Parts: sequence; structure tokens; C-alpha cells
Amino acid sequence: MKAYGYEKHGDPEVFQEYEVPEPTPAPNQVLIRTIAVGLNNRERAERTGGFGSMPSPYIPGRDVVGEIVKVGERVSDLSEGELVMTHTERGYAELVLGDLDATVVVPDGITPTRAAGLITPGLTAYKAVKYFANVQPDQTVIVKGASGGVGSLAVQIATDLGANVIGIASSHNQEYVESIGATRFVAYDQTDPAVELADTGDVVLNTAMNGAGTDDDVKMVKPDGVVASVTHNSPMTDKPLTFAHIHPTDAMSDREAMQAVIDLMREGKLDINIGYKLPFNRDGFVKGHQLLEEKHDGRVIIVK
Repeated sequence: MKAYGYEKHGDPEVFQEYEVPEPTPAPNQVLIRTIAVGLNNRERAERTGGFGSMPSPYIPGRDVVGEIVKVGERVSDLSEGELVMTHTERGYAELVLGDLDATVVVPDGITPTRAAGLITPGLTAYKAVKYFANVQPDQTVIVKGASGGVGSLAVQIATDLGANVIGIASSHNQEYVESIGATRFVAYDQTDPAVELADTGDVVLNTAMNGAGTDDDVKMVKPDGVVASVTHNSPMTDKPLTFAHIHPTDAMSDREAMQAVIDLMREGKLDINIGYKLPFNRDGFVKGHQLLEEKHDGRVIIVK
């Protein structure tokens, strides 16, 4: 089968096409024929060397939607022929393995492209809102990076929970952020959100790239509030607050979070902005990673 990866770190041109053996599902896995792959910034960082050493060749990729072609002997609730989404490894390939605890059925009416765009940002946003921040009805929730993949989903998930959401993003994204449920919008390129929103949020969700601006998060949260951020650095402050670092966790399974977000999408309560659809070949993966290198609007999806 064909797979796409690289043997050395570098720019997007390091991608090559490989012929690799078809994987065999373990008893608790399914084998999936890939239809769509969502690209993520983590994969860009891996390619540039941000995560250290790697096997050679290295086949990246986590977000895959496709059709089940084989099931493991312990699998009883998934069947051959079903369209599923999975959070996996070695996803830039024609066939991938899906673990039972990270694979769910894609409902009728949702395209493989939309489902593929939902996986990693959906997992991150749902766990951020429900687990790390524990958002409650009627709370004021400030979402930084509200127009991005994770942030836009966090706005919608918190809104569905009954929270009052304030979205922070660039001014040109105001109409979009308001359309997905934010009751108030603050443009970081026209005002200082930390001043305008001082002591406003019961919860501040920082989903911006690398969690930049932790000091501003502290200013915007109410005393005894919660800051949940993708940053790795805890704030140094005397202000009483709870700080939660948003990170991969098994405290809430991927399957639970994926099922929740795909159900919200099925109910018309959640959508994801798909910005680019590219072909499933070397050129598509190179172009996709070039887009990840620059400012872009919407998810980048590779489609067979």
C-alpha cells in the first residue's frame, strides 16, 4: 500500500511516497481504508524536528476517516463497510489501524471531509471545555483563538452547555465567531483584550497558537476562576485561580470525546471550517504542509 512520510526532518519537500506492508489489526482494532486525512500543526512540528528522533521512514498522521475493511476478533460493535473516524498513528497511508477506544461511526449526512477536520481539534476542544475547564451553564467563558480549529469548536461546545461565550480573534473574523455562538466579540488587533475584559471570565480558554499571552489570561479571569490553556508554562501570580494545562489525557477517552462532538455535528450544533481539500498523493501532502507553515483559514484535508 502507499504511504507518505520522510526519512529526515526539514521543509515540506522532504515528503516521499513509500510502498509499505498492509497493517494487520490486533484483536481490539479495525483496519480502515482511508478516504480523508486531517492535517495538524503537531505534524508540522514533527516534520521540522520538534519532537526529536524518529523511525525511518516516518509516516505521520493522526486524523483519518475511512471504511472498515477488516475487524479484529474482539470487535463486536463495529462492522466491515462502516464509515468511521479514528484518532490513530501512521495516518498518511492508504490503510490504517483504528483502536476501539479511539474509533467511532460517522453518522449519515456528515461527509468524510468534515469528519476528518473534526478529530484532533474536536478532541482538544471537548476535553478542554468539559474536563479541564469543567464549564457550567451561565458561566462567562472567554475563548482566545476563537476563530481557529480548536477555539471555534470550544465556542460552540461551551455555548451548547449554556455558557455565555466571549470570543477573541482578529477583527476580520468577527462575523464568523459571532455566527457560531459568541455573545460578545473582542478584536485583539483593535483593542487590548486584557484591559477590556479584566476580571470578566469565570473561565478563560486559551487555544491560541502555543498558548501565547498567559499573563493576559490571568488578568481576564475572575478571582477564583479557571484558566485552561494549551501553554506548557503555569502563570506566576498572586491572584487566586485554578490553572489547567490542556494536554492529551486518558481521564476522558478519545472515543467518548469523539462521539460527543460527532453527535453535536449530527444535531446541527457544531461545525468546522474546512479551508482546503487536497489530493491524496505526494503533491497533496507537500502542499498541505506548506499551508500549515503559513497563516491559513480553515482545516487542511487530504481527500482520496
